[in-house]
Amino acid sequence: MKPLIDQRIRDGLFAALVAVVTALALRFWLTNPQDYLHYSVLEELTGIDFGTWPDVFYSGGGGDGEVFAVLAADPLGSGPSQLIPEVLYRFIRIGFAWLAWAFSLGREQLVLPALFAVGLLAVSGVGFISGFLRERLGPKSWALLINPALYIGFIGDTAEPLGILLLVLSLTVSGFWAAVALGITRPTYAAALVGKWKLLSEVVAAAIVIRLLAFGLFGGSMFATINRAFSLPFVAYFDNPSVVGFLVLAGAVFTIGIGIIRRDLAWVVAGIFVVVLGVGVTAHPLNAVRAAGMVPVLWAFGPKWKGGYGSYGNKEPS
Repeated sequence: MKPLIDQRIRDGLFAALVAVVTALALRFWLTNPQDYLHYSVLEELTGIDFGTWPDVFYSGGGGDGEVFAVLAADPLGSGPSQLIPEVLYRFIRIGFAWLAWAFSLGREQLVLPALFAVGLLAVSGVGFISGFLRERLGPKSWALLINPALYIGFIGDTAEPLGILLLVLSLTVSGFWAAVALGITRPTYAAALVGKWKLLSEVVAAAIVIRLLAFGLFGGSMFATINRAFSLPFVAYFDNPSVVGFLVLAGAVFTIGIGIIRRDLAWVVAGIFVVVLGVGVTAHPLNAVRAAGMVPVLWAFGPKWKGGYGSYGNKEPS
């Protein structure tokens, strides 16, 4: 007779608890009581009323979190979103903002708690899967739990936690909707899906559709920021030297090396993607960590992952 609660579920719940406690502790610790001032200025510029909330809800102030807050309050980009610098580039990650808009019930005053809730649920989801797959993946599964992009994204109210969750779901359940959602949330994480051509094509198709929608809404060039986002290999890391940046670079080189040895194209492509990040990313090293969020996911599943719940594509017995 099976135990009342499967061991894998207990492991998943424990890992989810660890992830949530870690995420909340980091967010409370790093919250600056002055962060709300960024939103006060943003309210004056955009006319959006974000309401009054405890300090912890304002930790996305001064960064991309503000952009997602505006997009969540203006999900079709017809109002204040027009004021966002490089809005077309920002809109291609609209999935996170749309989900926050749904959580906020379309009310501006609930946008900040909604961003917080979506991020925390994504963190807990990644943590649960990490624990649930521990028996199959072994110690590698903890790479999901300690992925720094997961926590940096949650602290800053950005799309990485949701993107990582969608990538993990794409790799495990091979779901069409997870792939499509990834394509409109964090499309660059699709580098980890190279070799899984059906999933990759679904992500790319969704990313193209949302980019065309953004182009129709905002005009401009769909490739305006590419020269800042990417550069020659290694160059941007040495133009903006930092310990964090070099750690990201070392992780990428390691990933490329393992990919070559194990003949896993996804590892090679994901590593190269990180190596060629441009000054627009590496100027702020934590942005490089966010951009490289798919790399620890690859480490968790290991080379030659074929999909399904079991390692190397073995399905769970019924």
